[in-house]
Parts: sequence; structure tokens; C-alpha cells
Amino acid sequence: MLKQYRVPLFELMGKLLAEQGHELRVVCGSPPPHEQSKGDNVVLGNQFCRIEKSLWFFGGKLHFLDNALSHILWGDLIITEQANKHFHNYILILFRKIHCKHFAYWGHGQNRQGNPRSWREQLKKKLSTQCDWWFAYTQGVANYIGELGYQSSKITVLNNSIDTSEFKQLLALQLPECVIQFRQSLAIGENGRIGLFCGSLYADKRIRFLLSAALIIHRKNPDFVLLVVGNGKDRILVEEFANRYSFVKYLGSLFGDRKAVAFKSAELFLCPGLVGLAILDAFTASLPLFTSDIPNHSPEIEYLQHGFNGVMTKHSEEDYAQAIVDVLESQDSLAKLQNNALASGDLFSIEKMALNFVEGIQKYFNTVG
Repeated sequence: MLKQYRVPLFELMGKLLAEQGHELRVVCGSPPPHEQSKGDNVVLGNQFCRIEKSLWFFGGKLHFLDNALSHILWGDLIITEQANKHFHNYILILFRKIHCKHFAYWGHGQNRQGNPRSWREQLKKKLSTQCDWWFAYTQGVANYIGELGYQSSKITVLNNSIDTSEFKQLLALQLPECVIQFRQSLAIGENGRIGLFCGSLYADKRIRFLLSAALIIHRKNPDFVLLVVGNGKDRILVEEFANRYSFVKYLGSLFGDRKAVAFKSAELFLCPGLVGLAILDAFTASLPLFTSDIPNHSPEIEYLQHGFNGVMTKHSEEDYAQAIVDVLESQDSLAKLQNNALASGDLFSIEKMALNFVEGIQKYFNTVG
């Protein structure tokens, strides 16, 4: 399936590849029922993207894509998501064995939220090297694939990203009076020090940890305010805290100007649990990221440089809270973190990701002649 946030990447890649005489075809399927409700999947094709019908079995654990074979036969290089669930991946492995087709993986390398000892992860690990090229989300993924014995010269590091250009424009439109009005609407005083969480509300995000740490922060710094933006299974927990403690403000899901003004009003981005691409929204808004050293972060956690553009603490509510209190008490430290966060956002742009992808594709073709 194709998420809406991926479309700008493929549009950029399509144009860059066309300039080099290549043709890009992005083939994706239809989302399973539990994904359809999210409303963030592309279901209509465009210049580069073709939507085929998907058949999902065993609760989304096995995926058959209509017409996959015809698309595989069409391409000179097939790039596929590294996932056990795709039946067409096994076709690609077979074709590679008989020297019929070349294909590349792209992805995380491993499921950081899964059990590394499970048979699924063991299978994924075994198949990870059965391809002709690798497009790794981050350098850490490239290192992992290299440790499995894959040739490093055939690995391209993408630095996975999203298109933040629209968000940058919306942030620029949030004038000081917009921020003042937003704070007043939430009964936040002039001295309020705002930490922001924005993301899905579920267990891996450590929402209960966040709320407990917020209590400690507020006890030590009564001006502290926590804004929580998002929705999910732990919404009830956040609502209960917001009803009980006035310094916790639950705003639900925000988009467009409302999301931008919330980010513009904050000083810190707080996510003690799983960190993914949200780190780029934080950096775009000049917000340093505060997280903890849990083992199941997504690869994008590599963009965090402790003490430079954010802070990573032990997974201890007291340690996490104290780190935030310390930064709020030092305007110089906070300003440096914010400036470095903004600069870091430019390092991981979607334009650079598209260039890395296209350069890797060209390098592959140069290698095979």
C-alpha cells in the first residue's frame, strides 16, 4: 500500500530518473480493512503510481498483489519492501535464483518492535541478503545488513524522510499574535513553558510514562505545560490526566494551521517512547527532541544527537523529567538545542532522500553494466 506522505518522494524520484533516461513505475496495493480507516492511504493512481488490488490473508500477515508478475517482468530493477508478508518477494527470490530478474530491498532491516527470536524475524534475517542491492533507511540499518554478511558496496543509505516544505510554510505563517491567541485559548499564562507531544497514543509511545514524568516536571517547575496532540488507544488515559491536572492540555488530532501553531508555541518536543519520522516535524519547528533509551525506536532515532539537537535519558521518569527541568532552567542550553534541531532538519530533507535513492539506482545500473 502507498501512504500519502510517500507520494512527494516518488514524484521527485520520477523526475530525476526521467532526466537520466530511466522510467519509474511505483506499484502498490489496496490497504487491508484496518488500514483503510486511517484515511492516509493513496487509492487512486497518478503519473508514477499504479494501484492494484490486494488480497490479504491471516489478518494482514500474507499479501497477494494482483498483476505483480506483469510488473516484475516489465522492470529492469525491482525495488520491494523488505517484508515477509509479500508473496511477490518470494517470486523475486526465485527469479533471482534462476538469473531471470534483479531486485533490491528497501526498509528497516529488522522489526525493532518485534521479537528478534521469533520465526518471522529469523526468516526475515535469512532472506535479507538474498537480493542484488539494498536501500537502507539509515546508516544504522546499513550497518546491520553489513553485519549479516551483505556486501557494503551494494548498500545505499537513504536517510528516510518526509516532505516538510508545507509544514515549514505553515510555521512561517504563525505570527506572534497567533501564538498569543493560541496560548490564551488554552489558559496558558505568559510564563508558561510548553512541552509538546504529537503522535499516535498507544503503548509503544509510553504515554503513561510521559504523563507521570510531566507531574514531576510540573512539581519542580510550576510553569510547565504539556500539550498532547494525537489520538489512539491511550486517549482515555490522557483525557483523565487532562481533567485532573490543568497543566495537561489534550488537543486531539490537529492538522494544518492548528498543528503548526501548536508546534510554534512549544519549546520542546517530548516523546519518551518510540521515535520515528515525527523527529523531522520536531526539527522543522526548531524543537529539540527528548526521549529515553528504549530498544524499539524506529531507525530515525539515529538523527538524534544527544546534547546537540535533543536529549536521550535512561528510561526513568525521574531522569527524564530532570533533564527537561535542567534545560528549561538554562536559556542558553535551550537556545543551542533549538538552533541545532532546526539545522538538523535540513540534513534529512526529502529532496536529499530522493537524490540518494536515484544515485543508488544509477550506481546499481553502472555496476551491472
